[in-house]
Amino acid sequence: MSDFHPQRVLCPTDMSEISGTAVRCGLAWAWRFKAKAFVLMARELVLPPRYFTPEQVAALTRQADEMEDEVRGDLEGWVKKLEVEGAPFETVIGPGAADRAILRGVHLIKPDLVVMGTHGRSGYNRFLMGSTTEKVIRQVAIPTLVIRKGCRRLLRGVASPGQIEIRRILCAADNATDTGTHVATVAALARSFGADLTLLHSVEAPRWSGGGADKARDEVTQRLTGHVATHAADLHARILVREGPAYQRILDCALEEEADLIVVGGR
Repeated sequence: MSDFHPQRVLCPTDMSEISGTAVRCGLAWAWRFKAKAFVLMARELVLPPRYFTPEQVAALTRQADEMEDEVRGDLEGWVKKLEVEGAPFETVIGPGAADRAILRGVHLIKPDLVVMGTHGRSGYNRFLMGSTTEKVIRQVAIPTLVIRKGCRRLLRGVASPGQIEIRRILCAADNATDTGTHVATVAALARSFGADLTLLHSVEAPRWSGGGADKARDEVTQRLTGHVATHAADLHARILVREGPAYQRILDCALEEEADLIVVGGR
């Protein structure tokens, strides 16, 4: 995929502070690409006891419908208070536990991008963003943007609350099989934002391997140089090859480069 232009952005939320930041970023992303945003909140359903009469079941159903309307109204009001103007959005109430509601929303809405917060607190409808986010990203096959506390920097210093700013993108290029596709996609994203691009590969060979690590480093550098020439020749792109655990080198490099966005391919 050499282009990334989402038309549908799914923003799950529990109306907590961190998920508010995530939804705000998701709406700003939708505004940037002239996409439509869907703000989804899970609602746990309580099944009636077996001894309920049909009349009692009907009354419980009416109460549930009324509660859903109330929750939807609260959600719409909460989104409007985020002050992200210009991005059309639709609120969705998903039945069931948070992760299942989100996965069902992905199946029905068919978004091109999911934007979620993490490290949220247990809030409305017992939505646990930390564990929920991990469950979702392990099962969806579409790009997922994970927002942590402090990511307000994406919205820094802009004239309109509906704009998003990305200056530097860090792409973890550790999978030799899919790196070309990832570089093409990330290059298109960097091109759209006018951002600089850093490609990072982590060589996890042990120190005692000696020349093996040097050979691996040279091969990776040559391969990434070819991908940059093919997909990102018009960009300000930098190649870094570091030794050590991939997760640690990604975190270190993100701090060094002051990256606004980290892109990691999943398998």
